[in-house]
Formats: sequence, structure tokens, C-alpha cells
Amino acid sequence: MMLWDQFVDLLRLTIVAYAQACGGNLGAGILAFSVMVRIVMFPVTLRVARAAQAHRQAMQKLHPELERIRKRFAGQPERIAEESQKLFKEKGVSPVPYTGCLGGLAQVPVFLAVYSAVRQAVVAGGRFLWIGNIARPDMILTIVVTALTCASLAYSTSELPQQGRSVAVLFPVVATFLILARTSAGLGLYWGVSAAASLVQTMVIGRSAPSQAAA
Repeated sequence: MMLWDQFVDLLRLTIVAYAQACGGNLGAGILAFSVMVRIVMFPVTLRVARAAQAHRQAMQKLHPELERIRKRFAGQPERIAEESQKLFKEKGVSPVPYTGCLGGLAQVPVFLAVYSAVRQAVVAGGRFLWIGNIARPDMILTIVVTALTCASLAYSTSELPQQGRSVAVLFPVVATFLILARTSAGLGLYWGVSAAASLVQTMVIGRSAPSQAAA
């Protein structure tokens, strides 16, 4: 725990340094720090997202064959599992996106540390743009960040069926609004940068996918 606390404290001091570089404004410091974190992590998150997309597309291609296996061996779960595994092995596809899962898990400690650092730093409070005190919730920021989250999720789930897409978007968006409505605006700034970065990342992947398919 000592190393963890030292890491979080280092990040907090980095936020303070950014704030001082921004004229002593803590809100601007948190915003700049959040942008820096997302830029540093962008290559990793982009690689993980691309791996997840590639796996999802591979599974979509196999879906008709998997359906035929289920219909052919209906009522025989062991045979279905056996034939499905044969298909996965033949096509060189893993039923579990290990690259995406492991890459995502590797990022968790970093984002938890950043979250803790922002939460500690924001206690000092202060004004930023229209926000009277970044240590308190701000409804305008909550709405803006919720909209960014909705846009990011809507874009990233565009390939899903309408019903599945609605569920995938609705619950996270509602959760985002409820959480941000009760948490500090400082954390909302970090959340907003993350949502915007996710949207940009999804758009980058979406634009690169057609060219990769054509190649």
C-alpha cells in the first residue's frame, strides 16, 4: 500500500504542478492533467479497442456457422460445445477476447490511481469557467459529460442490434448522470475528458476499419 500511496501522491502533486502552470487554477490543472493522462494512455487503449473490435467482427462472421451447429445438434450441449471449439480452432479465433481483456485489466490500476489523485486534489476547491466550486457537483457539467458519454457509447455500439444497443447505451448513460450529479465537478472534468477521448478513439477505429478491410 505504501507504493500505491506514493504513486497516487505523485499524481496529485503533478495535478498541483499543472494547476500552478495554469495560473493557480485547480480546475484548469485537472483538465490539463486529464488530457495528458489520456494522451499517454491513448496508444494502449487504442490497441485494446482495436483488438476487441477485431474479435467482435470475427465472431460476427462465425455467427451463421455457430447457429447451424446449434440447430444441428439441438439438445446436445456437449456436442455443440465440441463442434463450436472445432470451428474456433479451424478459423483461428478464440471465443474469449484475451488481448482485450488483459489490456483492459492492465489499465485499471492506472485509472484508479488517477481517480484517487483527482479526488484528493479537488478538495481544495476553486472556480473554473462557470463552475463556482469544483469541489461540489455542477449540473451543467453533469449534462455535458453525460451527453459526451452517450455520444461515445452510441458510436461504439453502432454495429449492435437496436435492442442490444439501447441497453448498452441507456444504463451507462443513466449511471453517469446519477453519479456525476452527486460527485465533485473536478472528477466530472476528468470523466468528461475520458468520455471525449473514448469518442475520438472510437471514431479513429471506425475510420480505419474500412481501409483495413479493403487491404
